[in-house]
This record gives sequence, C-alpha cells and structure tokens, in this order.
Amino acid sequence: MNFSYFLFLKPILTTLVVPPSGPLLLVFIGLLFQYRRNKLFKRASLTLIFTGSLSLWILSCQGTAVWLSQTLLPQFTPVTISDLKDEKVQAILVLGGGTDSFSPEYGGPELSPAAYDRLRYAVFLSKFSGLPIVYSGGKGWGDPSNSPSEAEVAQTTLKRDWNLELKYAETKSRDTRENANLSFALLSSEGVKRIALVTHATHMPRANRNFNEAGFKVIPAPLGFVTHSTSPVLDSLPSEGGLQDSRWILKEWLGLLLT
Repeated sequence: MNFSYFLFLKPILTTLVVPPSGPLLLVFIGLLFQYRRNKLFKRASLTLIFTGSLSLWILSCQGTAVWLSQTLLPQFTPVTISDLKDEKVQAILVLGGGTDSFSPEYGGPELSPAAYDRLRYAVFLSKFSGLPIVYSGGKGWGDPSNSPSEAEVAQTTLKRDWNLELKYAETKSRDTRENANLSFALLSSEGVKRIALVTHATHMPRANRNFNEAGFKVIPAPLGFVTHSTSPVLDSLPSEGGLQDSRWILKEWLGLLLT
C-alpha cells in the first residue's frame, strides 16, 4: 500500500488517540460491553467507563497540562532581541499552524488562531530587530481541498493587518519535517541558514529537531507557553484551555517518539 495513504490518515489517527477522543473511546467501549451478559465483560465495562471518565477529567485540568509539559517535553525559554543580534540571525521563520478554509466575516480562508498568534509574534520580533519574515506552510496531509496554501494566506494577512511583505514563502510542505527540508532548500540557496524559529512552545521540541537536522542554525523563538491558572483550585478543575493544552502536549510527545 502507498505510504502516502498512511500519511493522509495521520491526522485522523492522532485525533483518535489524544484527548478528548482517546478517553471517550474507552467510555464508549465500556458502554458497549454493558450489553454483553458475560460477567467478565460487565466488570471490564465499569473499569473502562471509570478510567475513561477519570482520564478526561484529569487531562482537562490546567495543572495536569503544566505537569505534562514539564515532564514530557524539552523546555525552551523566550528569545530576546539581543539574542537575535548576538546569534547573527538572518531571518525570522514562522511555522504554519493551520487555516480556516472559509471565514464568512472575511469572505475567504483565514489563518487559524494559533497560526495568527505565530505571525503576530514574528511581526513583533521583526519590528524590533529589523529582520525579514519567512513563512513556511502548505496544506496538511488531511486537506484535499483546492484552497490556497497557508503561506499564501499568511502573505495576504501580513499585508492587510501590518502592511508588511513576506521575504520568502514556502508553500509546499505538509508537515513539520517538510517545513524544515523545503525551507532549507529555499533559503540556503539565498545564503540564509541562521534563523529564529517561531512556533508554539509545545511544538518547539519537534520543530527545533527537524530544522536542525535539515541544516539550519536554529535560535528557538517559542510563544504560547503552558502556564498555571490564577489559583490552585482552578488548576484542579476541568477547563477548555486545560484540555486543549494537554491535547497538544500529548500530540507533540507522540510526534517526538514516532518521527
């Protein structure tokens, strides 16, 4: 079977493993076991339902997300403008974070909130360092649409919101490894090998590894750090933010293990 078929399924399989889908699948399997008369299935049913429900609660807590981040992923510190100058960085490279295929209020495709945050941070770094911005992002393995690449959407957004231009746009990549390899092929031919890499802190360990392997000298410029809530009580209660952070951390941890 063609290997690209498995890559196409990658986002689907990942979604089924990480929360909330993973714990919910345990609950659903447990509910199905309830309809079996065998006592062993009945006991397994209660165990699966309890385990799935408890896991979903725990993984939805912000305190859990912070612990998972510090335990499973290498940690990076924020970059400073002086770091960019000291390391003789040549460009700020923004990693794509996805697009919304159609936003009615804008009348077309838009960057996802995560991707927009990355671009905004790159604008901040560029403003104070004078470095050009590069964007790397095509379309994911699970996106069969004929919509524009993410880098093209970012180019439009950058011009519209900040009246700035991308120095280079890499438009063909479908995952982080291709982001790195295709960006190096594009930039190295222009003599650009020292980059500040902009992506979320949870994604930085895998991205940093891929871009170093591709041949870049990488200065990590992470954003969106996983932090505690305003109180220990809130840290212990399920929240949308806690679930989202845990989901991304586990996704990136699996990516580090399997790629």
